[in-house]
Amino acid sequence: MAKVEVLLATDGSESAKKAEIAALKIAKSYNIRMAALYVVNIPSTSEQAELIKYGEKILDEVAEDGKKTGIEIQKILKLGSPAETILNVAKSLKVHTIVMGSEGKKGFKRVLLGSVAENVVRNAQCTVLVAR
Repeated sequence: MAKVEVLLATDGSESAKKAEIAALKIAKSYNIRMAALYVVNIPSTSEQAELIKYGEKILDEVAEDGKKTGIEIQKILKLGSPAETILNVAKSLKVHTIVMGSEGKKGFKRVLLGSVAENVVRNAQCTVLVAR
């Protein structure tokens, strides 16, 4: 994977949408590369296909928003533990800044939770911007 300066961790929640706006502004202002990450974290395989489809939809929406502002966004969908996956992707892409919401979706569509944001802030080897 190519180096990405800004990594948006999103789940489609209201908080993640605010993080998306911040990430797009940063990428546009500094003319830097951006990626959007959606993590599917579900133990049941029966819901996994639905969540993957939902994640693809969210990433497509972020990419479309990026296109409107003149930013090409690399879309990444991963299966795994949200915090661990965000940290691993950020490290592998040599990300300068992770941008994420303070809390995410609840119920079966949950991807990012307040505890995920806290875990990422505590363990990231780069800057983390948490949108509220």
